Amino acid sequence: MTFPRQIRWILVTLLVLLTLAGCGGAAVGPTPTAAPAAAPSARTVLLLWHAWPYAQSRALAGLLERFNRANPSIQIVSQMRPAARLRADMVDAMAEGVGPHLAIVPSHTLGGLVDDGALLPADDLLPSSELARLLPAAVGAAQVDGAAGATLYGIPITFDTLALFYNKANFTGDPPADTDTMLQVARDIANVDSAPPYWGLAYTLSLDRTIGYMYAFGGRIFDEQGQVVLGVDGRAGAEAWLTWLLSLREDPEILASVDGVAVDNALNTQRALMTIDWAHAAASYSAIWPGSLGVAPLPRLSGANEAPRPYVQSDVLVLNARLGDAAERAAATAFTRYMLAEAAQRELLRAGYQPVLMSLDLREEDPAVPPALREAAAAFRAQAEAGQPMPNSRAANEVVWSVLADMQGSVLRRLLTPAQAVDGADASLRARLQSP
Repeated sequence: MTFPRQIRWILVTLLVLLTLAGCGGAAVGPTPTAAPAAAPSARTVLLLWHAWPYAQSRALAGLLERFNRANPSIQIVSQMRPAARLRADMVDAMAEGVGPHLAIVPSHTLGGLVDDGALLPADDLLPSSELARLLPAAVGAAQVDGAAGATLYGIPITFDTLALFYNKANFTGDPPADTDTMLQVARDIANVDSAPPYWGLAYTLSLDRTIGYMYAFGGRIFDEQGQVVLGVDGRAGAEAWLTWLLSLREDPEILASVDGVAVDNALNTQRALMTIDWAHAAASYSAIWPGSLGVAPLPRLSGANEAPRPYVQSDVLVLNARLGDAAERAAATAFTRYMLAEAAQRELLRAGYQPVLMSLDLREEDPAVPPALREAAAAFRAQAEAGQPMPNSRAANEVVWSVLADMQGSVLRRLLTPAQAVDGADASLRARLQSP
């Protein structure tokens, strides 16, 4: 890949190569770091940006070290970036013709990066037979809709979704499989007269943790052509979902609140036995309930007997739009395949991430992966198979999400009825998205 100010980048490359032993993460500077240019030797050097937390970044550093040793003609150099600045730094750097060759980004940010011309399409990076081995919803989360249809703009290497977390020490049988059972078990356990109260279920009623049940009620936001149908075909389901959330919010024996701090306090002090949360929080719950953490797919909606369809987010390995050199493309492909191999996917599982490789046997004995971790991973995988890709367009992030959150919040705060809130949200979406 040819960048402006090439001589300057060659000097940067030489400095980077002198510090490869510590390539697991570099100090974050105030300005984007230039991508190293190809060294005079045959070695292809690629710079990778990521914003993974410390524990996962250590696992990534180990994977990179092993890849670099096994591929002497390729050198992957990683640099940790602030999560809040990763997308903006990439856009700024790539607009200047510099920045990383590769990056690991959350899938919901892809639409904005594509709009800004920062990413290279990845449809031809791997053959369809290799993509078919990955979790379909995670692959879907890496696709961006455009005028020509959905285009893959990266390869997912991990995924995240919702599940039911519970303390197995307080359950003699299986976890609740439907919502009526979950709520009845929660009420039976609850002791609201104690000081402080004791809860069977503590549930943060945020949009991301509840919207999967809107689809179980039959609610819809858009139709297959992308037109807003929230207040038309999706109205009955959306209103039923909002009414159900309000009933949870006002149930005196259930801690269901828009105040996530109150819910977290109850869980962290072991005054609650169940919750619904994202897979990335599993380590926190394991610390709260050591040796007795249980994870199960979300309970089905009673009555309709419909499974919720929570969103599936993925961490996606993306390519700089200016990655045009054949050697760099080949190196990026080799590294992508390495990250999707069973050994790397199992290493990511050990670090607390959910692997996207469907052929990875989660029942296989592995001294480095505790049985509870593998059991949890099986539950997350089962839930993700029933989930749907998280929307990743700029409009979804900047318009749709805020409108839906306002709709939900206005009902839970008794500012609007469910019908009024759906009317307002439908009108707002049509106006802001220019939908007829």
